[in-house]
Amino acid sequence: MAKQTCVVGPAVGLHARPAADFVRVASLSNHSVTVTNRLGKKAQGSSILAILSLGAKHGEQLTIEVVGPDEDKVLEALIRVVSGEKTV
Repeated sequence: MAKQTCVVGPAVGLHARPAADFVRVASLSNHSVTVTNRLGKKAQGSSILAILSLGAKHGEQLTIEVVGPDEDKVLEALIRVVSGEKTV
């Protein structure tokens, strides 16, 4: 399992397009992805509704956990999406 905490970069938070990009990366990777917000609420990374339900705003910390054969690469890609460095 690869796990890391990162900060939401986009000004709109993890909403609409950034959330869709996150779900796309998580789903295409075929890895198990879990996102946890600062209050301990967890969301499945492949579910757009679950990700949006976190209500992650700009500057908030999220912890991403990835389980699978290329978990480190997938984790890096997901962190880039959350931080706003890369859109898919």
